[in-house]
Amino acid sequence: MSLDQRVRNALERSSRMVDPDIRRDLSTVRRKARRAVLRQRIMISLLAAALGAVAAFVGPWALDVIRSQRGVPASPAPVGSLPGSYRTDLTGVGGSVAASRVDGPWTMTLNGDGSIVWNGPPASGLKEFLPRDTYQPSDTTFVTNLFSRSLCQGSGIGRYGYVRSGSALVFTAPSDDCAVRRAILTTRPWQAT
Repeated sequence: MSLDQRVRNALERSSRMVDPDIRRDLSTVRRKARRAVLRQRIMISLLAAALGAVAAFVGPWALDVIRSQRGVPASPAPVGSLPGSYRTDLTGVGGSVAASRVDGPWTMTLNGDGSIVWNGPPASGLKEFLPRDTYQPSDTTFVTNLFSRSLCQGSGIGRYGYVRSGSALVFTAPSDDCAVRRAILTTRPWQAT
């Protein structure tokens, strides 16, 4: 037998051994495709659950930030000689000041960009939050979200009349649903430093 004939016979025997089972192979492909689709759906469900959990934790914080900025202009325009540093001492005042443990010396800086930097009594444990509280004065009114992330959380903005006389700044006629902010701003005059 020639070499050519032997190679042909060997190839023929080999080709008889390979008998594709199309139905079995097709069912294997379908099973693998179903598993891949199932894995994809599980991953999408887990991702959606994770996004829902993040929204549940971050959502209330974001709403608080949005609510605290409601009604306060984005770019306040301070007027006149109002910007500056002021101090007052609420020691022994009583009422909502004492109940909130905010009696003692206060300092407040009204910046020219409409932001407020404040420092409460050391015993109060209060810290200033960033972004800073803001204010917007006109000729007769002072609108602020002061303490909206601490003492007045959940309250709206406060509207006050004000008079600047010499080195004293006096807040009057408040329209504010936060009793602590009203007491801190209006109980005693603020003296320029």
